[in-house]
Amino acid sequence: MEYYFTPKIKVNAGVYLLKYSGRDKFTQVIPVFSVQYKMAKSLELVMGNIYGTANHQLAEPLFRFDRYFQHHIEYGFQFLLNTAKIHSDLWLSWEHYIMVGDTAQEHLMVGSSSIFKIMSGRKGFSLEVPLQFLVAHKGGQLAPPPHKPMSTIFNGLIGVKLTYRFNEKSNIAFEPQLLLYQGLYLPDSGELNARPFKSGWGSYTTVTYRYRWLHIMAGYWYAERFTSPHGEYLFQSVSEINPDFSQAKRKLLTTKVWINKTIYHSIKLEARFESYYDLMSHKLDYSYGLYIVMNESFFLTKYKR
Repeated sequence: MEYYFTPKIKVNAGVYLLKYSGRDKFTQVIPVFSVQYKMAKSLELVMGNIYGTANHQLAEPLFRFDRYFQHHIEYGFQFLLNTAKIHSDLWLSWEHYIMVGDTAQEHLMVGSSSIFKIMSGRKGFSLEVPLQFLVAHKGGQLAPPPHKPMSTIFNGLIGVKLTYRFNEKSNIAFEPQLLLYQGLYLPDSGELNARPFKSGWGSYTTVTYRYRWLHIMAGYWYAERFTSPHGEYLFQSVSEINPDFSQAKRKLLTTKVWINKTIYHSIKLEARFESYYDLMSHKLDYSYGLYIVMNESFFLTKYKR
């Protein structure tokens, strides 16, 4: 439900439900509430349930696609800037809030995702520069001693996206990216939240071709001692399943094919196939999915005082 106090202030309230086929009960039932304030023509403030996960438009090594389903709700605050030359998203979200006496740690994330449009046009070349960073923190000292060790991890990305538009129906994009990992504060080896590597980097270069609703992408990933707490597992140098296993170097070939077609003005159908080939272990991983996305608003009534 959405209510406008003024043209610049609106409140959203509702519920988020997650249901898996094969389970009788809902996996997640989360109330959602947000306030959105249009501070200026191109600047908005969102507090409460922010526009998270896929809306941040983060690169896959920093933010895995599955979080759109598994951790869709993000609570905190967010600044959204949209101009002809800049699209920017700056946010802080609490993934786990603690109170006095809680033994679990507080988890929070600070992030920024920006796109700077250097050159654009309906035909020919366009040039964009993405700039992203994430700071993931685990800490909090509200539990009785001994306190668990804190950790703070920084990830950054800078890249270039060069697109050539043949016409309105087709284009090809070349996008090299440089990614960084730095442990700003990490506990010693053997302690909770410890990491085998204190710093690292990676490079991800992709080429994407689009014709109408068909997209084909090929990419190459090379990394040394890279890790990102919210990124796709296969890009990491540290296993998420077994933290004792690590691999300093990672080399992957990635391919993605997806169809994104509007079947009604507010309903989209998407089919997707993705593959990840490990050049060092010579193993192939893949995933596929079928999605229907419906996004429609229905006007109910206008309240008069």
